[in-house]
Amino acid sequence: MLTTSKTSQNLKPVVLTVALTLVLWLGSKWAFNDWFDNPFKYPAKAASLSATVLFCWCVVLSTRNRLLERYFRGLDKVYQVHKRLGKAAFWLILLHPLFLALDRLPDLAAFLHRLWFIAPQGDRYLLGHNLGVGALLLLVLLLIPTLWVKIPYHRWKRTHEWSGAFLLLLIVHVVVVDRDVAAYPLLRYWLYGLLSLALGSFLSIRFLYRFIGPRYPYRIAEIERIQDVLEITFAPVAQKMSFRPSQFVYLVVHKAGITAEPHPYSIACGYNLASRFKLGIKKTGDHTRSLDLLEPGDKVTVYGPYGHFSDRFLAAERDCVFVGGGVGITPFLGMWHVALHSGEQPASPDTEPSVMALHPEIHPGWTSPRVALFYLVPTQEQASFDNDIKNEVILSHFHGFPAFEERGHHYELYETARQGFITAEYIDRRVPGGVRDRNIFLCGPSPMVSGLIDQFRTLGIPDRQIIIEDFNLL
Repeated sequence: MLTTSKTSQNLKPVVLTVALTLVLWLGSKWAFNDWFDNPFKYPAKAASLSATVLFCWCVVLSTRNRLLERYFRGLDKVYQVHKRLGKAAFWLILLHPLFLALDRLPDLAAFLHRLWFIAPQGDRYLLGHNLGVGALLLLVLLLIPTLWVKIPYHRWKRTHEWSGAFLLLLIVHVVVVDRDVAAYPLLRYWLYGLLSLALGSFLSIRFLYRFIGPRYPYRIAEIERIQDVLEITFAPVAQKMSFRPSQFVYLVVHKAGITAEPHPYSIACGYNLASRFKLGIKKTGDHTRSLDLLEPGDKVTVYGPYGHFSDRFLAAERDCVFVGGGVGITPFLGMWHVALHSGEQPASPDTEPSVMALHPEIHPGWTSPRVALFYLVPTQEQASFDNDIKNEVILSHFHGFPAFEERGHHYELYETARQGFITAEYIDRRVPGGVRDRNIFLCGPSPMVSGLIDQFRTLGIPDRQIIIEDFNLL
């Protein structure tokens, strides 16, 4: 079932392209003095043009493009925009046939007939109409599992890949109908350009990404099984991947019994010059449970890294509060390691300048902000990473919790079954000096994140101090 973030996103480029499309359309009708006799066609065409542009954006946003990731400040934000636009486009495209058929009312039979397939009898427009009906039916079939049915990730992903068939039907529908878009040169070049970009983007992510995407061969160095969580350490086979704490990768496993489709997982450690990294994977679905077959030495391909969640932490501009719910704790583990081992692993003199630029935490003069970490779980038995978090404190230069707390850090395991839902007021009381001058980092279930955002705003925390990792694909 599709869940979309309630946090605001920068949609200016999307709004501008939709607005420009509508301006080109209405301007062309004015320039050619080509107005409709049927007034219902105006909202019908406006809906279809807007939906087409939004669908083009959806496909382009799925390419994991670095420029788009940087603009939207993280691939998680890109996918939230992708989901939001997809839902909006779906409801808009439904309006197109409804308004085209409204002039048949009050004759209900004629109205419904206009919404279905019509024998073309050599009429190009009716052939295009049928293609549009087919595209709409395919879209409904593809989106029912996404919008209203909870299905495993790998099945959702397979149905999502059929969106390319919808895109092709949409393009053929626009070309065959040969009406508004084809009749006006500026609108035709503009919309055909957007559709071509979308088609190229789909072919790139569906067929070429596995060859041209940022990929690295790795092997499993260590694997530890803790209840329903796999903690897997990976070592590079050849080229090393440079990653920042909290980033995530797409993992492809090359082993019989495990599907080779890419799945996203957050890196659960800080950067090291050996480029080894750790993933904490909870066995929740068919694919993640199949990962139990993995053994040391198994080969994998890693795509990425992606994400900008730790940028503000590494900037060390303010002290920080980390709130991780359930498996949402994993992006914090790398930042937690960096915070507690600040200054312990400075770069060597021969470290490449590009690595130094990407990793301020390995500069000898970098000092971590103070961090308060809250790990939210229903019960202590489900706190798979509690020991890892505590061990970081013990192994750090603080050598235990007293000196760690004296420095201004704080760690708390919060059990929601016993303590109830956590609140911003509670966090404010527990953090030394309160939260008002700190950056607040949130990752976890969408209801938890949305609720805490509202509560922190009520406490007077400005939006610029609230940083969210919102990588919920479904």
